[in-house]
Amino acid sequence: MQQITVLVGHAGTGKTNVALGLALAEARRGHAVTLADLDVVNPYFRSSDYPDELSQAGVRLIAPVLARTTLDTPSLSGELDAAISEAARDSNARLIIDVGGDDDGATTIGRWAQQLNGANARILYVVSAFRALTQEPEQAAAMLPDIEEHAHLQADALLNTSNLGDETTLEHVRHGRAFAREVARLCGLPLAATIVPKVAAKDLDGEELKLALSIDEAADEPLVVMERLVRTPWD
Repeated sequence: MQQITVLVGHAGTGKTNVALGLALAEARRGHAVTLADLDVVNPYFRSSDYPDELSQAGVRLIAPVLARTTLDTPSLSGELDAAISEAARDSNARLIIDVGGDDDGATTIGRWAQQLNGANARILYVVSAFRALTQEPEQAAAMLPDIEEHAHLQADALLNTSNLGDETTLEHVRHGRAFAREVARLCGLPLAATIVPKVAAKDLDGEELKLALSIDEAADEPLVVMERLVRTPWD
């Protein structure tokens, strides 16, 4: 990972789970990690819903003012300015920014666009083949220009998070990879990685997983096994 990673994309693609997973993984590697929750559009399934887990791992959380209260309002403190500057100059720092969904959510990050560009932040466009409104590659690709316009940032690569939660199988992973590669082609961007739910990997180690996914074609992008951290109220 680069020192600053920004996750943008459709609502419902799993950005928050990825943000949490990356933050915890980088903290385990000994990095000084800050996770910024910039989702001020949707009050559900946000990184700021997991302060205890992040705190126990040593991850600093930047969240909307009054998040997780009955007075939750769409406002942010000035902490992110300092966090971007710190991450840009400290090679051991990792700043992960979880941006709200779609173009409306991406508007929030626009305030820091110039600072992020100056800090060489990596902008990842998160896509999923199983999101109801973007199940065709053309639909997912068509959303990116609007997100980039509202964010005042250009995506550097795609991140494939296609999964069906605990029902995910290796066949679903294969389908998601094919979907993401086509979206990447349409957008003219590289595919940074495919997130593989831990439930789909089961007892396979890294090489066995690559072999299982390479029956049809070679896995060119990195495969990142990640557990499901975000849970719905009915789980």
